[in-house]
Amino acid sequence: MAYRMIALDIDGTLLNSRKEVDIETEEAIRAAAEAGKTVVFNTGRAVCELEDLWMPEVRYAVFSSGAGLYDRQEGRAFRLRPLEEKQVRTILALAREKDIMPQIVLADRDVIQASHLRNLEHYHMGIYRPMYEKAMTLVPDIYAFAETCGEPFLKINLYHAEADERIRTREQLATEDMEKVFSEVSSLECSARGIDKGSGLLGLCEALGMEAADCIAVGDAENDLPMIRAAGLGVAMGNAKPEIQARADRVVADLDHGGCAEAIRLLLS
Repeated sequence: MAYRMIALDIDGTLLNSRKEVDIETEEAIRAAAEAGKTVVFNTGRAVCELEDLWMPEVRYAVFSSGAGLYDRQEGRAFRLRPLEEKQVRTILALAREKDIMPQIVLADRDVIQASHLRNLEHYHMGIYRPMYEKAMTLVPDIYAFAETCGEPFLKINLYHAEADERIRTREQLATEDMEKVFSEVSSLECSARGIDKGSGLLGLCEALGMEAADCIAVGDAENDLPMIRAAGLGVAMGNAKPEIQARADRVVADLDHGGCAEAIRLLLS
């Protein structure tokens, strides 16, 4: 099959364990673009968190785990699919009762509470401190902000201090008609029903006049499974958990041993 596009998860896939894009991956992306292939990001990150990662060869991103698409060339977000207001209230009411760092994802920015930024390590997100300090919009009270913000909430990430509490939070939200998936080591991502990286990939394919069968999707985490299943070829990184690898068509090397570059080269085979 001659694939036309590859969708890359970022954390755990495009980035190595030092949160860097290695030279081998950069060269593979460049080679794919020179061969007329399309390389896109498909990420749980918001647009503001991609600023240091854009490459000349990458124009499009599926962001916020499928809640929106972004065209870097035109500088616009489109096909936005936000949470309902009632869902936002339910999520944040529960978070307020717990030791949780909520992150509110809007179309043009991410919002967190300033006191939570000072305690990123407590929520197991210390490795992202440089990016958070640069990209986040800080407010004194995240819950007061949510009450007055009139913009659509594309996603809410709930970062937990305790792994068991993250499981309980998902169980407590089980009756809510929305997507709830684990990401990173501490996050529960809450998105509108039917919104995930798979639906985002399908939406981008439609916008670009492609079919999902034309695409390769590469990821490592639970929130990557929908795009791995939706693509013509689903690829799991070697650092993915066994249950993720078992549901992929192919498994490549891990994030520190050229796995992303290996997957990109599948476009050229």
